[in-house]
Amino acid sequence: MKQRHLVSLIIFLSIVQYQIGFSQNSTNYSIALNGAATTKNTLPFWLTANTFGTVPNTDFASVNTSFFGEIPAKKNSFNFEYKASFTGFLSPSKKIMINELYGTLQFKKWHITLGNKNDAIQWEGLSSSNGNILKSTNTRALPGINIASNAYIKLPFAKNWLSIKFNYAEYLMNDKRIVNHVHLHHKSLYFKSSLNSKLAVITGLDHYVQWGGTSPIYGKQPSGLKDYIKIITGSSGGTSASEGDQINALGNTIGAYLLQLNYKGLKTNWNFYYSHPFEDRSGREMQNWRDGLYGVFVDLNKPKSFINQVLLEFTYTKHMSGANAPDDANGGRGRDNYFNNFVYNSGWTYYGNTIGSPYFTATPLNEEGVSNGIILGDNRFIAFNFGWNGNLHNLKYKAIFSHATYVGWFDYEYHPQPKQFSGFLAVTFPKLKNLPFTITVSSSFDTGTYRPVNFGGFIKLSKTGFF
Repeated sequence: MKQRHLVSLIIFLSIVQYQIGFSQNSTNYSIALNGAATTKNTLPFWLTANTFGTVPNTDFASVNTSFFGEIPAKKNSFNFEYKASFTGFLSPSKKIMINELYGTLQFKKWHITLGNKNDAIQWEGLSSSNGNILKSTNTRALPGINIASNAYIKLPFAKNWLSIKFNYAEYLMNDKRIVNHVHLHHKSLYFKSSLNSKLAVITGLDHYVQWGGTSPIYGKQPSGLKDYIKIITGSSGGTSASEGDQINALGNTIGAYLLQLNYKGLKTNWNFYYSHPFEDRSGREMQNWRDGLYGVFVDLNKPKSFINQVLLEFTYTKHMSGANAPDDANGGRGRDNYFNNFVYNSGWTYYGNTIGSPYFTATPLNEEGVSNGIILGDNRFIAFNFGWNGNLHNLKYKAIFSHATYVGWFDYEYHPQPKQFSGFLAVTFPKLKNLPFTITVSSSFDTGTYRPVNFGGFIKLSKTGFF
């Protein structure tokens, strides 16, 4: 563990213990022993994807420890939440990783979070990309500061039919990257319209920008106050920026539109969602409207039945605003090359994992531990995902099956096109009186021509409590 991380941890725990000393609230803890083994040198796809970057792509054993709690607010005062979570790997590399380390201060309808906090898991963890094509649960949480609304806030002029939810955040991309000391700006705005007691529509967008830092090729990137205003407004960089940023927005802009329909039935709830990516003006204007993550989630409201919730997803990224090469004649449109950037060469990755949908395959880390972004051509694919959960004789289970076809880059498409079929099954056993821990067993497989034909298993022994 680096010295600055250790200092941060000591300060964080000191603050927490100080706060707890003046409250009657307990600190919760969880501890888990994890292990995985595979028939190949790498683990199957669904054993590593969407694990918040805590599972290495090889046989391993690890210990995860978390401490978390809440100091409830008194009337008209602040509420404080905190968490510290670490993973120690026993093999093959002996290291300690910080999963989460944050404090959240809440006041009425607002909160501010300082540190690195994982996103909330959507759609019961059945989604291939957590319902958002550009922000999955595939990587570790970034350190930074985030100001956000706790939930949807009703607008006073709209009575009960319109509400909003938003956030504004700044993060540091502190992994090893081709461009050093990169900042990440993020903001989102969502509108929820309640059409009646059963049907609601959600529309909105996520906007991320990688900015600042020093490139070994292009030098120090614009990072002054005027540049920051251009970054948050999505304006072009001007003459001080690189050639591409003079045409498009300053920095590496990545965004997604969301359209979601929620239907609440008498017995069954239906949710439809569409997450559409954009990286420049053509994407913002929906020239690449075909591309996106399409999903439907059905909640049968039968938690004790064999099938309780079902999800079906389709991801398509072939279009990329068309096959024309971007140039001044077409305003820089075409061949959007999702999650890659010619200045920020490590692209939309963090610690070697894709930040967005895990179907986007990151280039392997080089000898210095740096990724060169997403494999060109492997960011054009068609993927299907089917998952469900339920109970079988008091055993809770979750199953996911996916199929992906990778197309290849324009003018250099793959022939034949590699295909991959992957599956995952996790079973959690009921806690027995004689055992102090809960047992979860998972198995996964890959078959096809994209990844090695592979089978792997995972076991987790976990215990929670408080002190």
